[in-house]
Amino acid sequence: MTSGQQAGGDSGAADGAGAAGSESLSPEQIEERLRAQRVALAASVDELAARVDPRTQAREAGEHLREQASARADHLREQAAAGAGRLREEARRLAEQAEQTWERAKQGDSEATSALTKAAAVAGGVVTTGIILARLARR
Repeated sequence: MTSGQQAGGDSGAADGAGAAGSESLSPEQIEERLRAQRVALAASVDELAARVDPRTQAREAGEHLREQASARADHLREQAAAGAGRLREEARRLAEQAEQTWERAKQGDSEATSALTKAAAVAGGVVTTGIILARLARR
């Protein structure tokens, strides 16, 4: 029982110290503390209200999606630029190869002449197919 009395006594001593601390403050100081606590509490309530406001959440989600879309678009633009560079390089290579084949065919290389003949046949087929499809599309 003595330990219970001591625990109760300690609790009473802490309460008494708190009350004594309050008594040592002037009424103006107490009012100033209360005013500061009200301001802090109001700020906390406003912050909480802003966090749970559906419009705020929707706006933040929209901003997040815009940021993600912008980052993805930047990434895709970079990939497209790299791909376009590779395609330009491949086109240059093929143009050089075609020019070399043309020169060899002019010099009488039968293999080059055969390659040019095949390429001309394919190109003619592509043009003919394009004309036929265009006419069919008009109907």
